[in-house]
Amino acid sequence: MPATLRTSSLAAILVTALGLPVGLGLGACSDPAPAELPGPDAGSIPDPEPASLQLLPAALGLPVVQGRTATLDLVVRRDASVVGAVTITAIGLPAGVTADPLTLAEGVLAGALTLRAAADAPHSLPTAVTLRATAGADAAMATVDVTVAGPAGAIDTSFVGGKVALPVGIGDDVAAAVAVQADGKLVVAGTAAEHRGDFALVRLDRDGRLDPTFGAGGKVLTDLAGAADTVHALAIQADGTIIVAGTTTTAATGNDFAVARYLPDGRLDPAFGQGGVVITALGADADTAYAIALQPDGAIVVGGDSSRGASQSGLDFALVRYTAAGALDASFGQGGVVLTPIAANGGRDSIYALGLQTIDGEDRIVAAGGEGDFAVARYRPSGALDGSFGAGGKVSGVFGSTIGAARALAIGPLGAITVAGHAQHDVALVRLTAAGALDAGFGAGGKVVTRVSATNWDEAQAVQLDLGGAVLVGGWVFAGGSSAGDFAVLRYLPNGQLDPAFAGTGVVVTPVAAGAKADQAMALAIQPDGRVPTRRVIAAGWANDSNSDFAVTRIWQ
Repeated sequence: MPATLRTSSLAAILVTALGLPVGLGLGACSDPAPAELPGPDAGSIPDPEPASLQLLPAALGLPVVQGRTATLDLVVRRDASVVGAVTITAIGLPAGVTADPLTLAEGVLAGALTLRAAADAPHSLPTAVTLRATAGADAAMATVDVTVAGPAGAIDTSFVGGKVALPVGIGDDVAAAVAVQADGKLVVAGTAAEHRGDFALVRLDRDGRLDPTFGAGGKVLTDLAGAADTVHALAIQADGTIIVAGTTTTAATGNDFAVARYLPDGRLDPAFGQGGVVITALGADADTAYAIALQPDGAIVVGGDSSRGASQSGLDFALVRYTAAGALDASFGQGGVVLTPIAANGGRDSIYALGLQTIDGEDRIVAAGGEGDFAVARYRPSGALDGSFGAGGKVSGVFGSTIGAARALAIGPLGAITVAGHAQHDVALVRLTAAGALDAGFGAGGKVVTRVSATNWDEAQAVQLDLGGAVLVGGWVFAGGSSAGDFAVLRYLPNGQLDPAFAGTGVVVTPVAAGAKADQAMALAIQPDGRVPTRRVIAAGWANDSNSDFAVTRIWQ
């Protein structure tokens, strides 16, 4: 990040100050405003007299990074009665932030106010700062939200101290997934130890506090079948309903796919499945769901593994598609189910991640996982393997490893697929073209391996693509020579190199649990925040104190 951060919409505010219609002059453009229909009293209320002096800031929110400066462009508008210079001061700045008064000589319309944050200024939530412009006896006010930010890679201490540990039930609680709602709130999903395992959800406000409008004090526990229930995946639909997927255990069929849908307030959605829950037995033994993808038409695709596969041994890729109401989609595969063996000799093929890729105007399903090495497959909307991808619809054996798996994937705007996981217990990334070939412009021949610990294990569990093509990876690293993990977040440049602008090395390791106790990040999300404005990284997983608890951290981008 440059030493000075400049937030400027000077052309836009000059258009306003000079009284030009939006869309005319200074290169601005806009869709034409719709014609207004006259109300019953149209024309009966006179327009207010404009103030003799007005102050127009270019932005409503401004981040100032510790130890750096940021500038805010300002325009003044005054009539002929206002003479002399205009002086602008900032009142109510966050702790550790200062700003020298800005003086605009008579006839000068615009200028920039410079704010400085001390290197030790505490991170802050948006703070309403009053801007006061004075010229003789005339004065004008404006308000802007100022936030003290940390440098890229710093833990955001305005997020309830930067680290949140949340006991959900009375025993061990393990978070597996996180998602950001449209309003910035965070939903974290996983498993609580009640009844040998319950679906567990927690919702936080955008800054890390439990949301009392969700469930019971921000928490929801769901016992599906009175036995072991485990959540692995989470997605939020456009209407705010929440989908979680995982596994439940029944006496007749062992582990089965389990999907639940919740209303925005945390209640099970009675319009979905049976009372908000769908349980699907693919075979008479082990079926486990690990991933969700939401299609634009409302269909829900769930991926995992099943022992009922065509290989008749081991575990095979398993895909199930449900309608928006939770019924099996008969147009997909065989009665809504597709099973695909990848590895030879009955190996384990588990789908750990799903994504949708638009090819020739058609949404195709990309599944990634494997066990031992990365495996990726692409399917057409019917559930048939897409022969135009990789070799007969599949890509496997990427690293030639015997220990490893793809755990997450992200699809870029041009269709390239970034897959993250581990190879021989090191963080591993692969970039595939839209057609399933290794992308030679990424890393070494399309592959990147990062040893976060030179002498111990580290694995990636999540991946996100941010603005400009940056690759964010979340996971864990075993600390020192122990088997106790710490949260790890890495940022790579679009070419696969670690980004030195992120914490100096591209790697942030954060112990969340006290002392040498274990914690692991299992999920990652990017949280936009128009108040600041900025985008921050949310890492979620679990931290072990006396019991394992949900754990969430936030990191500055």
